[in-house]
Amino acid sequence: MRPESLVLITAPVSRPIQAAAGRSYSGVSYLNKPGAQSDNVHVVEFGDFGTPTSAGLKDDQPGTPQKRRRRLYIPNTLWTRSFAITGIIETVITVGIESWIIMSISNRYDTTKTDDGTLLIRSFLGLYIFGLLYELALAYDALKRENTFQLIGLCICNFGLLTYGIVQQRDIRDAMIKLAGDATSGHHLWGMYRIPLILVPVFLAVGTLLMVFETWKLHGEFSWSIYKNISADLQMNRRYTTYQVYIALLKFDFFFVFGTQLQILLGVKSLDNSQFISQAALVPTAIVSLVLAARFCRLEMTKALIAVMVVICALIANLTTIVFRLYNPTENDGLGGFGSSLSLFASVAILLLTGTLLNSVLCMLNFQKGLKQHTDHFRRRGRGTDVELSQTEGRSRFILN
Repeated sequence: MRPESLVLITAPVSRPIQAAAGRSYSGVSYLNKPGAQSDNVHVVEFGDFGTPTSAGLKDDQPGTPQKRRRRLYIPNTLWTRSFAITGIIETVITVGIESWIIMSISNRYDTTKTDDGTLLIRSFLGLYIFGLLYELALAYDALKRENTFQLIGLCICNFGLLTYGIVQQRDIRDAMIKLAGDATSGHHLWGMYRIPLILVPVFLAVGTLLMVFETWKLHGEFSWSIYKNISADLQMNRRYTTYQVYIALLKFDFFFVFGTQLQILLGVKSLDNSQFISQAALVPTAIVSLVLAARFCRLEMTKALIAVMVVICALIANLTTIVFRLYNPTENDGLGGFGSSLSLFASVAILLLTGTLLNSVLCMLNFQKGLKQHTDHFRRRGRGTDVELSQTEGRSRFILN
């Protein structure tokens, strides 16, 4: 009589395994059969058991080609769709109001005029429109990359635009009085556009409240995704959190630095002015520096990142000088008309750049500790996917004589 053989199968799965004899076991299965492929050995492979036919599990099997992922991200959950719809509706309404005001004033007055009143109104409203559109682009990027900290930054930025919408009303009123030529006509002109300009902060306030609630809901959704991507390693989660905050800061740095420099250039105006030339040169310098800061951090290039940090320090020094000169009538060089708006943008830019510098140091302390492979993986895939499950494992077996 042939000796019976015992085969022990352990499977790292939570679903029951259907044994050949018709009995199901969860995690451990014992088969006791008198016959086998050889005289006294049973071989049972994990792949022999039936697997679900879902596309997700099929893609992980050896030899099965991965499906091509769509490059265009479309929100696919309740709260990602809600956040996207909120951002789109808010942007359409507010940009529509601001655009209507610009076109209405352009039709009422000579569009070729370059006096201070026309320039200020177009600058304020144009910068506001750019900020709203840029914020919408950042919202799409945050949902695509599942960056909770960028969503929180968007809520703060939306509140900042709300504040800017209130602050700029006084500047626009003064610009309209200057444009009309006298106080009576100026106040009449202001009365025509006062209600639409008040409605813009109102819509932004409603949008901000909705975005805060939706961000709170998305926090749990995105946290689970990050947990799957980085696994349960708390240290790696902290490093990835620091990296996410750093990237989000750089994106907001761009808007406020660009907005500040644009207002400075519009205020100086004269091409022969040495300040205009130096400030104009800082625009591409700032943009390139912020782009390189993100790249050098991702590639963990310490020396290159330190060089970029020096440039950021120079930007902070320049913006600080501009803020002090705004409140010195003898040295503002025509920037007084942008006083409130420029002060707000420059102050926020200084705070963000300072935060970026501090976060750069934290990111450098995390270099060469395993985070780079995760950031590279997310960049290739577009959205986070399961790092652990993306590695295909071979068929496992236990053979007991």
